[in-house]
Amino acid sequence: MTALLRVASGPSVGCIVGALLLANGVPFGPAYIAGLVAWMAFWWVTEAVPIEVTALLPIIVIPFSGIYERNALGETCAPYADKNVFFFLGGFGLGLAIERTDLHRIGALYLLRIAGRNGANVIGAFMLATAMISMWVNNTATTMLMLPLAMSAIAIQSDRRFAAPLLIGIAFASSIGGMATLVGTAPNIFFTSFLAKEGKSIDFLAWVYVAGPVSAFLLVGAWIWLVYFLFPVRRFQVAIPEEWLDEFRGRRSLSRDQWITLAVFLSAAMTWILKEPILRIASASGWDSVHAVLQRVEDPWVAMAALVTLLLVPFSKPILAWKDVEGVPWGVLMLLGGGLSLAKAIEASSLDQRIASVAAHFAGLHPWIVLTLVVAIVIAISELASNLATATALIPILSEAGPAMGIDQISLLTAVVLASSCGFMLPVATPPNTLVYSQRKFPAGDMIRAGFVVNLLAILAIPIAVLQLRFLLGNIGP
Repeated sequence: MTALLRVASGPSVGCIVGALLLANGVPFGPAYIAGLVAWMAFWWVTEAVPIEVTALLPIIVIPFSGIYERNALGETCAPYADKNVFFFLGGFGLGLAIERTDLHRIGALYLLRIAGRNGANVIGAFMLATAMISMWVNNTATTMLMLPLAMSAIAIQSDRRFAAPLLIGIAFASSIGGMATLVGTAPNIFFTSFLAKEGKSIDFLAWVYVAGPVSAFLLVGAWIWLVYFLFPVRRFQVAIPEEWLDEFRGRRSLSRDQWITLAVFLSAAMTWILKEPILRIASASGWDSVHAVLQRVEDPWVAMAALVTLLLVPFSKPILAWKDVEGVPWGVLMLLGGGLSLAKAIEASSLDQRIASVAAHFAGLHPWIVLTLVVAIVIAISELASNLATATALIPILSEAGPAMGIDQISLLTAVVLASSCGFMLPVATPPNTLVYSQRKFPAGDMIRAGFVVNLLAILAIPIAVLQLRFLLGNIGP
């Protein structure tokens, strides 16, 4: 398919979908928005144009839909400045500071010191370090931070078999680690934004309780599959670069900038984790003033407060300069805003209710079967589209379908969000996959074989975890 044909096929698909719905009695508003959904989904999956460009389509198309009676352009554009867009911006800032001060490298080096020279343990240490960083830093940035360390280790090994499991393990761990926290990856942040539009919220710790076990299971499962079955390296003795050993011996303590960055990072992380438990204690104890203040300390506020702090201190030479922030991937922020704008339009046009009525036909199936099918479909889509594009396309569509299928909304959307981060097979499925494959240290077939099994583990684990642990998500409300 030529580039021109791919570009033209997007609006063509949208027009066909909209026309078919109109012909079947669907009102103009929902039919128009359904056509836009089809158009954007086609461009996101085929990447006929950059996915960030696709995310700008709502601004151009939605004002003519008639779904907003007044200030149509303002209503369409407002989600691009949603508070959770700034949540992501603040998270990027924290990641930049960690990179600038080399905290990620220090953590990885200490893990390797503990792991020793056994091949399986070293790969496990790299994967654990990557996953831990990815819990707080963008998946792509995490992979870029870990790649230099990995390539240094690979360069001095005599056995070439070490490269494939190490690089693939880093890519997989970047995606898996990001699933575990609400700030770890863009689909999770989009999910919180979508819930906020519905008048609901999800507790940071509640998400960790549900997503954490899935993330841990997939991380351990991927490691075992890579180092014990697909690429047996458990008897391989790793040579550790001499400069790393020198760094171990020469390091006395953290620098001033590293201490400041670590303090800001830990303050943000502990606020995200402890805010809801403290809110409940304050409410139960009658501490009204404490409760009122903490209610205003929302997660995006914490992220932006951390970023502003890093831009200000130390006053003589701040950890981050504004030119560093200019390097933030603004396209991802536009993608997040575009998904929120589309979700708002789907709700305003009542398209979500029509989808829910169709989903009612699946009401007779067991919830586990329904969730397994949904997870498998989402993972298949995420192999071809980015995780954020997958989440932003599917969450608004499926938001009202859960109750109609006998599954509560939050459980279904949690499964969708987790599955959207599970594109493990194809080198083009995620930026981490693409980054490690671009090193040309293994054939694409190695990643496909590795990812196929990890995808199966995700299809098994996500429905079980969501159904068994969904009571932990019960702390959801206005």
